[in-house]
Amino acid sequence: MLYLHETLTIVPWTEDEFWHVMGTDYVPQVEKQGLRLVGLFKVGIRYSENIAIWELADWAALDRIREFQDKDPWMKTWKLESIRYRTDWVGRVLEPASYSPTLAKINKGDYKSTFYLHCMAGVFPGKAAEYMKAIEKEMVPMAEKWGMKLAGCYQVAAGDADSNEVFSIWTAGDMIAAWGAIRDAAQKDPALKRWEAKAGAWRHDVTYKFLLGLVAFSPLRMKPELLEAVQLMKAK
Repeated sequence: MLYLHETLTIVPWTEDEFWHVMGTDYVPQVEKQGLRLVGLFKVGIRYSENIAIWELADWAALDRIREFQDKDPWMKTWKLESIRYRTDWVGRVLEPASYSPTLAKINKGDYKSTFYLHCMAGVFPGKAAEYMKAIEKEMVPMAEKWGMKLAGCYQVAAGDADSNEVFSIWTAGDMIAAWGAIRDAAQKDPALKRWEAKAGAWRHDVTYKFLLGLVAFSPLRMKPELLEAVQLMKAK
């Protein structure tokens, strides 16, 4: 499997409309080409930023999708339509860790959450594989004790990025209070301090973002009953 990571800059106040046309127009078309949505998120605090994660079979599938995006007449129309909603986008091609959940596993499992924690680590050259193994061995079981679950772990393989970058995405609770409990449990866990000290041998920096799972057609999203409540509040 391969994955695409897209950072989208959205025109202010058009986000709901953008999500609507993504769900009705773009997603069905690219799914026919083998590009499958894993998650579409609003970035917390940075309200003009969205992040999308897509799954595809392999590099040959990526070639077919790129050809479709570059040459298909429908895509030309979509590009003209989409500039009403997005002003910029940055793409990265990602290779998953062996233990990273596939979309099939996500669809069958319990990965729905209101909040997701998006971690981008800049790792030292040659240390990505070692760092990803350490995430599996140490960080995954530790985070599960706090109430978090790994939704994806990837290394950058191509695109507008540094190849020495590792992304991980984690469930982070259904409500703000739930995240507060997770955070308190993490801060009180001596294993976290040991992990942070060890991780310095693999990574030189790490950036965290909160992702909000508000998009109804996104496989990674908040639970249906909470999503329905949010949609009812918006409708009032």
